[in-house]
Amino acid sequence: MSDAPLPSVPPDLPESHDALDLLRPKRALASRLVRTSLIAARAAAPRVTTTRGPLPFALRSPMARAGALVLALFALVAVFADLLASDLPIACRFRGHLYVFPNVTAPASLAGKDCAQMRAEAAPGDWMLPPLVPHGPEASAGPKILLAPPFTAGHPLGTDARGRDVFARVTHGARTALGLGLFGSVVLVAIGLLLGATAGFVGGLVDTLIARVIEALTAIPTLLLVLVVGSLVSHATTATLVWTVALTRWTDLARLVRADVVVTLGKDYVTAARALGASPPRILLRHVLPHAIGPAIVAAAFGLASVVVTEAAVDFLRGDSFDTLASWGETLGEARSSEGAWWLVAFPGLALLATLVALNLVGEAAHDGLDPYRSP
Repeated sequence: MSDAPLPSVPPDLPESHDALDLLRPKRALASRLVRTSLIAARAAAPRVTTTRGPLPFALRSPMARAGALVLALFALVAVFADLLASDLPIACRFRGHLYVFPNVTAPASLAGKDCAQMRAEAAPGDWMLPPLVPHGPEASAGPKILLAPPFTAGHPLGTDARGRDVFARVTHGARTALGLGLFGSVVLVAIGLLLGATAGFVGGLVDTLIARVIEALTAIPTLLLVLVVGSLVSHATTATLVWTVALTRWTDLARLVRADVVVTLGKDYVTAARALGASPPRILLRHVLPHAIGPAIVAAAFGLASVVVTEAAVDFLRGDSFDTLASWGETLGEARSSEGAWWLVAFPGLALLATLVALNLVGEAAHDGLDPYRSP
């Protein structure tokens, strides 16, 4: 084995640890920059997520807060309509039996009774807690007070041509309008999301067929179609109206969802997901459909307004409701044959106007809050 000495390092070359010392400040600076970027991204993430960002941003607007407050007020009126106006008391003891919320449960033992009759037939020891207005939406107060003006005894908003209390009609009409509108908007959003996402994701013949259906339904006025369906169906109900509106007004949402899906499919992260072997259903559910949540929320608000105004318009033109449900439009329609009964226009008209304005304010605020290009 050779004993030759190892070659020495030339004196003009730096030691290896000296080179590491020169690179260490740059690596430390890069590490700090990466750490700062991650912290900033984590802090900004809640602002750009779909679930946490839009609500605080939308509620910054005073008009949006006012609209949300009005909708909340009408929702409370709709839920507690039986406590505000009903034929039967909220709670009572009558003929030895205790009843709790008979105005909601409508027990058979109190069939045909109302607060006035129960008060007249009360035995010793009987008591009752009446609602704010002891009249139901369909109960007639008798021919003596037909078209009674507001602030008549027992009728704060007057009566209509059939002797029915207008306050009861307005409060229970809020339940009809918001309940049917909410159901119709849910169906509308579900159909629009499904067909719009299918058209944009599948493409080809399916996209063409859905596009032609959208064009055909858009060409038919919704109100005209509802009136035609109502006249063709032998026993049309309010549910028939809601289904007709929901099955025809999904077209605008489907167009928006299809456009968002087509744009999202061209993004780099979708291409990366496909390269990693993600299945088409996973790509659709995890990477594509979340971008359609914004248009769906906005469409739900405007769809609810569409159902509400269509239901009121149909009942106004028909002069009566499809069924026995209280309706703002029906009360407005009665004013045509009741000369001078301004309260039949003022109170249900104000309720309808306030609801539609509030829904539009909330819808516009949701649209602004879900805009991906908005400033934080």
